[in-house]
Amino acid sequence: MANEVNYLWQTFHHRLRGFILQRVQNPSDADDILQEVFLRIYLRLSTLRDSDRIVSWMFQITRNVVIDYYRSPVRQREMNAGDRVDLDLNGLNPQIEEFLLECEPPNFNREFSACLKPMLQELPESYREALDLVEIHGQSQRVAAKNLGLSLSGAKSRVQRGRQKLKALLLECCQVQLDARGNVLAYKMQETKCGSEKILKTSCC
Repeated sequence: MANEVNYLWQTFHHRLRGFILQRVQNPSDADDILQEVFLRIYLRLSTLRDSDRIVSWMFQITRNVVIDYYRSPVRQREMNAGDRVDLDLNGLNPQIEEFLLECEPPNFNREFSACLKPMLQELPESYREALDLVEIHGQSQRVAAKNLGLSLSGAKSRVQRGRQKLKALLLECCQVQLDARGNVLAYKMQETKCGSEKILKTSCC
């Protein structure tokens, strides 16, 4: 259990802290909230039945701890009296609750896709062009084949090989965790150095 929580800390604590800091202005309070979040994760991890939901589960815990922060009597006293409104049935300032309800966990698929673009630039031109048309611009392989002046089978082969090369380059730099559907749960840079300084400076891992 401790090893699992340590892995989650190493992988997610920067993102969770950033999530908290968007909602809590005081960095010291944000650090306290983050500690409470990981305490709850440690205590409740064994109750999580679907490991594919672990990211959304952690962000939900984080959101709940932030709500508890705003519910605390000390925090309520610190709030500017001019901003106070009647509390709702849950004891939370409705303006704060509305703000927190807008807090959605980040879309790691979209975020990670942006990180692949600088890696794509490291591929040979023929593979880069094929993947750019199919993966970035969303063209079908048939349309891409026409634009590249290739047969359909030739375009498919080039895209497949390009994907293999991109995957190999990716795994040199990043450790990626996927769910059963292939969605990105988490990613981080490998401790060993990437093969390219350019990738290190421009990728998101």
